[in-house]
Amino acid sequence: MFAKWPALAINYTTKTQYLFRINKGALTVHEHGIINEYIPDEARPIPFTNIIFIGDGETDIPCMRLVREQRGHSIAVYRPNSSKQKTKARKLIADQRADFIAPADYSTGKRLDEIVHAIIDKVAANHSVRVMSRG
Repeated sequence: MFAKWPALAINYTTKTQYLFRINKGALTVHEHGIINEYIPDEARPIPFTNIIFIGDGETDIPCMRLVREQRGHSIAVYRPNSSKQKTKARKLIADQRADFIAPADYSTGKRLDEIVHAIIDKVAANHSVRVMSRG
């Protein structure tokens, strides 16, 4: 059996909405109430500081910027061996829209893998420090 139509079309506006859905725990399309409610940061199930957003195109820039501004982690990836795309990714760093850039190679041990693992280690360490500071 093959898909006959996409289940859900996502554009740059809905991408940012889904980041807030994840952040607030509103994971189904039909949960409209939670997405518009005020929920204090500390009560949100997935803090932005724990979110890693990996973007590969211009429609990802608003999400990269949002995640970064909320103290999350934004990674711009580019096609390996494409100096034009690498230059665009570097500009995202200069414009403070991304924290890291890496070739879009998701293999174990590659630069992107190293960055993601380092971020996860940082998030885990920050969580441990918060837990210990509570006594």
